[in-house]
Amino acid sequence: MPTYTRGDIISQTTFWDTYHKREQIEELVEQAKIANKELHKFMMELTKNVKCEGGKPIKYMRGPLKTRERIAEKCGITQWDDPSTDRKSGVKTPLEVKDIARATIVFSTIAQMMAFRNYIYKTPNFQAIKDKQSPAVKDLWTKGVEDEYKDVKFFLQVNIDFTSNVTNRPKEKRTIPHIVELQLNVSQMARGKKYGHAFYNLSRLGKLDGKSVFVWDNPDCVITVPGAKKGNVGNKLRTAIVMCRSMAQGDQQVLLATNILSKMLTSKLRLLDKRVTDKKVEYNVYANGDNPLVIRCGPYNSKVAANQDSGPAQAWAISYLSSYIWGNFTKFQRKPGITGTAANWFAEH
Repeated sequence: MPTYTRGDIISQTTFWDTYHKREQIEELVEQAKIANKELHKFMMELTKNVKCEGGKPIKYMRGPLKTRERIAEKCGITQWDDPSTDRKSGVKTPLEVKDIARATIVFSTIAQMMAFRNYIYKTPNFQAIKDKQSPAVKDLWTKGVEDEYKDVKFFLQVNIDFTSNVTNRPKEKRTIPHIVELQLNVSQMARGKKYGHAFYNLSRLGKLDGKSVFVWDNPDCVITVPGAKKGNVGNKLRTAIVMCRSMAQGDQQVLLATNILSKMLTSKLRLLDKRVTDKKVEYNVYANGDNPLVIRCGPYNSKVAANQDSGPAQAWAISYLSSYIWGNFTKFQRKPGITGTAANWFAEH
């Protein structure tokens, strides 16, 4: 039975063909359950060979597997049972979703992280795909990126034994490759991610000329938060706003930006006193809704600080606080000592 992949581009492999993307997604979810175990074995082997300073084992975290719904969203599927509603532009194919199974390691210093990174370069799991046309590693630490979130992200190939389940075809068990993701980070940046992602979650929903891009002062750029996501976005945003205020130290531009987004939360999202789910009782959380949250971008003069309820004001605030929070959480790399020295050395080599 043939398999389908994207040739010289790093991608997944499925028994279902590309005309059956829903079936491909369901197959990839099942593949990832097996691949996750192989990723765990890979990580256990790594931790035997590379230690923290002082000889302690490196600890890692396995993230939850991406769900069918999350993969479908990336692939433009808005209603699983109605293909006619699928979005065609600005979406991925199932074979391009490479982070269904994933893990993260958070280090205390950049030197530790880079030593681990250099070891991964030599592993068969990286070597198997390093010469593909698309990159097998995205290393933002060596690109001189400032005041933004940055990590080292590897795509790795693990081999799994998987049985095909294609309609009207005999079942066949074969060894096929599956791509997994491994992120390397440092503790201060990981902490910043918790808050910075609140703004990233909004900016990545920006659309300009049919493409996923966020240009806060362009009137043609629009952020649309689906109703089903509003509650989660609101909860993360409120936490990030509190953090930014605590860091502001009287900075009027930061306080203006937090006030603008606080007003948006109050006027456009519904705050519940209590929400009861099967797992727990939550207090003071934002609710989802049927209507999307729409933010229309455009020029905004923050020095004048007028029209604080407008879309341009909200777009400016998202952009400003995103840069502000990453700027503060990356200051540590410029401090003297092993962390700063390592950062400078690896940026030059």
